[in-house]
Amino acid sequence: MGFLRNIATSLLSFILFLTLTIFSVAFMINSTVLNSDFVSTQVDNVPISDIARDFGDELISSELTQDMPFLKDVALNTVEKQEPWIKTQLKDAIDTGYDYLKGNTETLYIVIPLSELKQDLKDTLWDEARIYLQNELAGKSEMEVSRYLQDIIRQIPRDILPPELAILPQDLRNLAVEQYLRDFAGQNTLIGLPPEITVPIEDSVEGYFNSYLDEFIKDVPDTYTIDEDTLGKQTMDALSTARTAVDYFQTYYPWMIVLMIVLAALIFLANMNIRATARALGINLVIFGGLDLIGIILVKTIAPFHFLVDAFDIPDTLSNWVEGVANDVTSVALPLAIGLLVAGIALLVVSFVVKPKEA
Repeated sequence: MGFLRNIATSLLSFILFLTLTIFSVAFMINSTVLNSDFVSTQVDNVPISDIARDFGDELISSELTQDMPFLKDVALNTVEKQEPWIKTQLKDAIDTGYDYLKGNTETLYIVIPLSELKQDLKDTLWDEARIYLQNELAGKSEMEVSRYLQDIIRQIPRDILPPELAILPQDLRNLAVEQYLRDFAGQNTLIGLPPEITVPIEDSVEGYFNSYLDEFIKDVPDTYTIDEDTLGKQTMDALSTARTAVDYFQTYYPWMIVLMIVLAALIFLANMNIRATARALGINLVIFGGLDLIGIILVKTIAPFHFLVDAFDIPDTLSNWVEGVANDVTSVALPLAIGLLVAGIALLVVSFVVKPKEA
């Protein structure tokens, strides 16, 4: 009889250990990947402006006029200014997407308003162009300022200049534009240019800038919608599969807790002894909680994601974020591991305190 009791206890303890393993993984998934608050927090930590500078050079340069590469820095500064808006829209989209993924809504429909962004871009780009030029000219001598501005002027296509400038001889035209840029950046102005040349520039440059920018953003819609039509059938099929998997997960996740309680009760029934039951459960929890805790400490110490970052040559700005996400994920699992370990130790203590008698 004692032999059969030991066999039953060992088998049930093994099943309980496997269930704990599955539950710990499910707990981590439920607390991170399937937790919109956790994902939104990670979005808050994304260094969007730094990533844009690491990855955006080629993309932004391809969208801007090739003869005006200095606008790339202005565009990147504008991305930095718009970072709070970008993160807000991302988090709103994440919340809506999770509502669909978890079955709270039957259709996927995400609307991102862009009209306010388009107007802000016009205002921000103008201000950023001024700030950029001021920073570039700060600390330069008069000769260096003139050389720098003339280099910019040579990059400006003639066909986008105001008619009053385009008809002027090149040397005079370049001097006139240089004077305007000096005024624009708060630098000392040139002497000797007549008002009939400088005044038309002052009156028309911002209008031409806005016209140029209007051409750049005219194809941007007032709203951007993410739905079944924009994503396509293949993507929606994948989302539908993920939605089904999440539904199964949410259905059976609580039942794993019930199963562990039932297994603990069966271990007690197999022994009909509080001391033996507490010892069997305590050993299970101590082993699992201890191994889990050791694994988490190793992950935090070794930082295996660092090797992944090196393998794919990911920039430091993004790698720091990836390592931060990994650290937050392990931090979510840490309380569970400590809780199980403490509960196991408490049960083992109980098994030695309780007198050896039948329940």
